[in-house]
Amino acid sequence: MKPTAIPTFEELPVPLLLGSTFFSPAIEQVRKFAYAVEDESGWLVGDPADALVHPLFLSTYMWFPSGFYLRAPGEIGHFSLFRQNHGHLVGTPFLHGKSAARFLRPFRLGRPIRADIAVTEKYRRRGRDFIVMRASFFDADGAALAVYDHGCAIRSDEVQRAAAPSPAPDAASPSELPPRRIEMSLEKSRLFSLPAENYHTHDRLAQAIGARVAIPAAMMSFAYLSRFAQDILGNDAWIARGSLDATFPRMLQRDDVLSVEGHRMDGGALALGIYNARREPVAVATARLLDRP
Repeated sequence: MKPTAIPTFEELPVPLLLGSTFFSPAIEQVRKFAYAVEDESGWLVGDPADALVHPLFLSTYMWFPSGFYLRAPGEIGHFSLFRQNHGHLVGTPFLHGKSAARFLRPFRLGRPIRADIAVTEKYRRRGRDFIVMRASFFDADGAALAVYDHGCAIRSDEVQRAAAPSPAPDAASPSELPPRRIEMSLEKSRLFSLPAENYHTHDRLAQAIGARVAIPAAMMSFAYLSRFAQDILGNDAWIARGSLDATFPRMLQRDDVLSVEGHRMDGGALALGIYNARREPVAVATARLLDRP
């Protein structure tokens, strides 16, 4: 097939190197995201005077500048980098289906961070075009910080059906590990995703794509899962050797009442899930500690 001047999804080459982006995170950004997901640590690691930040924060750069009030000139998020040259392949709704992370070390505020970005997979499933985008993060000395793989439906043939409101939460959870209760709210969703107004932050914009109310970002679920795993596997080990592989089978709703649950698997891994009050999974994940490379 002879490529056209503007490639179709079928003609999109994979792997596709998108280049590198550079960031200079500020403490205000870190705290904003951490507090939106009720992490009282503020995602700071160890002594606050050391200004070390959990590599979980780097997950937020996929959607940058959405969610960032402060931005240095020239900074751009991974998906925006894809959209610059392939925006004709992107439609609405844009659905986040899965994310995986390998944590390697915390980073220090005040020092630049580089992310090398590539599209590593593409596929079509149930009327949707998916890409998997990999971001490999490095500090100013070239030390690896984390690797993320984000799988997203960049175009869908149909809008989402509006989900029913969540009923009152059920009684006992079957979780082997102590469950964590999360009460979602529009305020938390807006704190995580503003200043860009979109279906994460506004009911009316969510209803335009077929949702009932605003849809909190799937990366909020990713943060809840990471904190749950960290509390079980240990702070230092999770930051330096943690691996989290999650799928998001259902959209969050801004009035959901969630239960983060888990049980231990053979080999020390954790099977994790986040369930709404109807006991429907909104996130399913495996967490484990890996050997250092």
